[in-house]
Amino acid sequence: MAAGAAGKGMPIRVHPLFLFLVALAVAAGLVWEVIVVFCVVVIHELAHIAVARAFGYRIRELTLLPFGGVAIIEGEPGAWSPGREVWIAAAGPLANGILTGVALVLYSAQIWSEGFAAFFVRVNLTMMLFNLLPALPLDGGRIWRAVSSRTFGYGRAGELAVNSAFWCSGALATLGAGTAIWGAPHVGMWALAGFLAISARQIRREIPYEAARWLYGLKKAPKSEPRAVRPLAVHRHMRAGEIARYFAPEAFHLIAVLDDEGKIIFIIEEQEFLEFLFAPGGFGKAIGEWPGEPPNLSS
Repeated sequence: MAAGAAGKGMPIRVHPLFLFLVALAVAAGLVWEVIVVFCVVVIHELAHIAVARAFGYRIRELTLLPFGGVAIIEGEPGAWSPGREVWIAAAGPLANGILTGVALVLYSAQIWSEGFAAFFVRVNLTMMLFNLLPALPLDGGRIWRAVSSRTFGYGRAGELAVNSAFWCSGALATLGAGTAIWGAPHVGMWALAGFLAISARQIRREIPYEAARWLYGLKKAPKSEPRAVRPLAVHRHMRAGEIARYFAPEAFHLIAVLDDEGKIIFIIEEQEFLEFLFAPGGFGKAIGEWPGEPPNLSS
């Protein structure tokens, strides 16, 4: 799931890779298998949407992928909550787990045949396990970013989740190569690896803009709720954009600017820093280039 701008409708889009795999499956005569996979993907995404709406979000757009989907939700970026993100992201894999249990019950009751139940369980377990990989844009990557954002900062946590996606893609490609060497090539492994690598490459370009949007929302968000203080010690030559990568959600930041000897020159409060950051050219300026007399200048 991803945060997006406001919108009234909820257009549903289908990823080209999904259409390509559907065409291959239909050409191979796997029509009912395609129908099952499509239904499972839709239920997976509806679970995300249901939890997001329970938190008061509205859905802007839904894109169906071969192994899940991306639902862009409307919300205030500055008020982004790691806890809510975990619940929303976990809803899809949880739905797959529930569907697996339902299939086993229906098979035990002799309502579903062994072959159909086995296929249905395999589809759901594959989707659940793949989506739980700690890699953006997968659900596991969003959970990893949400959990680690309090420690590493929102921007840095996103970068780590994208880097993890490339490692996971490489691992899947290696497994695919291993199946080919063993004489039982698994094309799905390569498809998953390719999808993950392409998606991660695109998201890596978007991460700085998404982080900047979150920071701007933080700048505009009301400050009425109590927050834990998060101190950051940075060298005076460090650029403001680099410092901002370590800003964490649900925290109040105090930035201690140090000289070459590691001594504090001055301390900047969160709002002062954000004003500096979003001033013209602020992201590329060193924090030591603070305009005028630095605040809280030590004697």
